[in-house]
This record gives sequence, C-alpha cells and structure tokens, in this order.
Amino acid sequence: MIWLVLLACDGAGVVDSSEPSPCDSGPDVTWDAWANGFFATYCRSCHSIDTPDRRSAPEGVDFDSPSDVRAFSDRVRARVIDDESMPVGGGVYPEDLVLLERYLDCSI
Repeated sequence: MIWLVLLACDGAGVVDSSEPSPCDSGPDVTWDAWANGFFATYCRSCHSIDTPDRRSAPEGVDFDSPSDVRAFSDRVRARVIDDESMPVGGGVYPEDLVLLERYLDCSI
C-alpha cells in the first residue's frame, strides 16, 4: 500500500497542510499496543539479543525494541511485507501484514 500526500503551496511559499495524513485515521498501531507482540511472535525466535540459536540470522539484527525496528525498518518492510520471505516458513496473517505496514509508516 502506497500513500501519496500532495501539499499545495500558496504564492507566498506557505504549505497548505489541510489535507489529512493517511496516519490521521485508522487504528493506532504502537509498540506497546501491537508491534511488541508481533515481533515476539514472528521474529524474536531468531532476531533477539537473548536468542541462543539465531538459525543464521545476522548478529545485530534484533527486534527487541522500537529503536531496533526503526534501524532496520526498510529491511523489515522488504522481507516481511514486500517479499514475504520472512519469517522463514511464512505464516504471517494478512491482517498482521496490514498492521505492520501501518506501524512502519505511522509509528516509528
């Protein structure tokens, strides 16, 4: 899903931001309310600093906190949403993919 927001500029160079952002409506997808559980369920068995058997997950690519996800948000989007190559074996519910995209777009 790609959101396009166009901002109009008046002759004096002032941006008209009266158009609502796509993040202004819809569910509030935060770390505490949703994303922490998502990453615990789908990612941390391999991608956590505390995981003893990373199953070939690269060292340092961990999803234990919002800042960890922020650091790798482009890779998360590419692997989980775009390619659907993570988690290995799949299994992410379509509604969770929608919420993950919203989290990446609006909350981090």
